[in-house]
Amino acid sequence: MLRIVGSIVVLTLGVVAFYLFWPRSLELPQMGTVTEWPFTEVNGKEVSHQDKPKLVTFFFTSCPDVCPMTFFELQELQVVMQEKGIADDEYIILAVTLDPEYDTGDRIRQYVDNMGISSPNWLFLRGTEEETKQFAQYFHFTYAKSADGFVTHSTSMYIVDPQDRIRSHHDMAVGTRRVNIEEIADHLEQFIK
Repeated sequence: MLRIVGSIVVLTLGVVAFYLFWPRSLELPQMGTVTEWPFTEVNGKEVSHQDKPKLVTFFFTSCPDVCPMTFFELQELQVVMQEKGIADDEYIILAVTLDPEYDTGDRIRQYVDNMGISSPNWLFLRGTEEETKQFAQYFHFTYAKSADGFVTHSTSMYIVDPQDRIRSHHDMAVGTRRVNIEEIADHLEQFIK
């Protein structure tokens, strides 16, 4: 009987020690590197990517579901980051249009206004069709535009560290699946100095 009680105590202490001493965040893998940021920010803001962690997401303004639902949920990310004591100027959210032919600067600005996005660290980027295709390849992000102009795309977002290394991917809002805001916040926090 004493042997069983002793084993339970040792096991319990082992679990407690494991929980207390195991690092809260594990080193995220390096999944690739972004070597070029070819885009223009639609409001003419200076886009400095070198010294801050970034959440990179892709969208198109005529998207009926995944993109707007994801953006609504990402607005909660800013609340969570503030609760962690992290200011907006310590990280960047980059949203790259997949349909630069349709998504003019004016159309994107209207979309941002309609979404109620006003944070200065949330940048909406637009490039040429070719620049967008090449940029998406860094992330192995796939998308296609049909003859009638509808865009289908992968449903991942990515954390890029201050050295422009891709460190994790996260799901966008699809159907009833929500964005894992806490996980994204934790991953961004790892790269904030």
